[in-house]
Amino acid sequence: MKQSITEPGWRFNDRSKTTAEIILDLYRAIRSAAGDGIYIIGCNTMSHLSAGIFELCRIGDDTSGKDWGRTRKMGVNTLAFRLPQHNKFYAADRDCVGITTDIAWSKNKQWMQLLAESGAPLFISAQPEALGEAQKAAVKQAFAQAAKAQPLGELLDWLDTILPEKWKLNNKIVSFDWT
Repeated sequence: MKQSITEPGWRFNDRSKTTAEIILDLYRAIRSAAGDGIYIIGCNTMSHLSAGIFELCRIGDDTSGKDWGRTRKMGVNTLAFRLPQHNKFYAADRDCVGITTDIAWSKNKQWMQLLAESGAPLFISAQPEALGEAQKAAVKQAFAQAAKAQPLGELLDWLDTILPEKWKLNNKIVSFDWT
């Protein structure tokens, strides 16, 4: 996105409503059309407007199966500082673990463990050629862990770093190496 989302002078047709009112009407229309039996993930939505309407919300920018630095910044960091909002307005989706041949398994394995034990949703996108027997077993274990009721993860070193490595997960202290 550049300096402006729209061209100068652009506006919605209905000038009697604010942008927030129009977006809220859209979200309500989506919810109504989906019905009560469908879970909706709000992705690139206005978080405060989707609260109470969508069951899940992507709480940050996309992570990457291509660039580990992006996963650390947009995944680990966002989970760390937005996890306290989980299940307050919606389930906090921190994007998927992108298991690919471009990112070392040792890194993705840690990211998957953090998500699986955080108490937040776990999603995985896996490139078939990146899934060996060890990865398949770890994915199965991660989904089993994530399916359990567990306390919300708590970052412990947030005053010392912008990329928390020390977490309290399931009442145990766990350290990660994000480098």
